[in-house]
Amino acid sequence: MKSTLSLALLVGLGLSATAVQAWENSPPPSNCGSSTFPATGQLTSATGTMTHTGATVRDDGFVKAGGALSYQDNGDGTITDLNTGLMWEKKSADGTDHDVSKMFVWSSPLTDTVWDWINAINTEVGNGVGFAGFNDWRLPNVRELQSIIDFGRLNPAVNPVFNNNVTTGCTVLTCSATVPAGFYWSSTTVATIAVDAWTVDFGAGHLVADLKSASHFVRAVRGGCVMP
Repeated sequence: MKSTLSLALLVGLGLSATAVQAWENSPPPSNCGSSTFPATGQLTSATGTMTHTGATVRDDGFVKAGGALSYQDNGDGTITDLNTGLMWEKKSADGTDHDVSKMFVWSSPLTDTVWDWINAINTEVGNGVGFAGFNDWRLPNVRELQSIIDFGRLNPAVNPVFNNNVTTGCTVLTCSATVPAGFYWSSTTVATIAVDAWTVDFGAGHLVADLKSASHFVRAVRGGCVMP
């Protein structure tokens, strides 16, 4: 109530209040910076119409809400999402740790997991230096991973910046690969089911829970809004 009255008083005085100022208590500090919620990439509206008025339905393809999907190939094996600010690992076809065909389990006491792979990415150069000069690569959470799905495309459902010039032996500097209809691990465990984690299907954008003992594809990310 107090914050509502305070906001009303500010408005009455001709002043404005930020979202933070309107809180009863300030939110915790973060390094989120400026980012835009990305659009789905769907650009064609459905053919449906309203039953009573005959008007075109205002579906996703009609409204196109969110920031238009926009990416920058950084020329060093990484891609930056210009909406979210996240930096993504490109995938290759050269048999390295970045090879698009490599699959890992999420959890196992017997074989390399996604966490062993992430550690290798973060130490591949040596002396504390990882891929593309960074050592803070991580497995994306399920929302981050789904943010690069382009729902205007199928098999793979990604912008061409994530899938182009793929030939045998190509590196992250010469190509960018995504497995059509491939399921990729997120770092997000399924609520109340500790043995399952969420995957994202890059064929069409589905979220699917699977046992952590299953093998799936991987793509590393860095940056974004991470709690200190």
